[in-house]
Amino acid sequence: MPVWGRLLVCVVAGFAVGLVGSAAHRMGVPWNIPYGLVMSLILVALSTWSARARAGGLGVGFHLIASGFAVMLIASHASNSRALIIFGYLSDSYSPLMQKAGIIWLLGMVAVQVLMLVLPASWFRVSPRRPYPHESTH
Repeated sequence: MPVWGRLLVCVVAGFAVGLVGSAAHRMGVPWNIPYGLVMSLILVALSTWSARARAGGLGVGFHLIASGFAVMLIASHASNSRALIIFGYLSDSYSPLMQKAGIIWLLGMVAVQVLMLVLPASWFRVSPRRPYPHESTH
């Protein structure tokens, strides 16, 4: 695939991860169990790993910009009563972690992608697929 195609895949994947993570990071908040936040950050890590394996550091950069754009688009256009990203709850029934789930999501999403950028390049190499014995190599 050409470089522009790989970068386009990184942008689309980053935007999708931003949307899905923003919708899912609050799952478990009413019960003080941050499973949605954990799953969203794992999704970001997997998608960022794929972006780095696909297009290197430039792919991670495009992924980070697209995911950040999606999250900020949602955060800035939601009304207060129906916001997907809530920066703090006023109720004391939530743990301090859950009260800050939105902030943890925003900062954690960026931190995970920056971490993936500074990890050794050898962790992102994918060996080429070998043909099965019944496939011809002509």
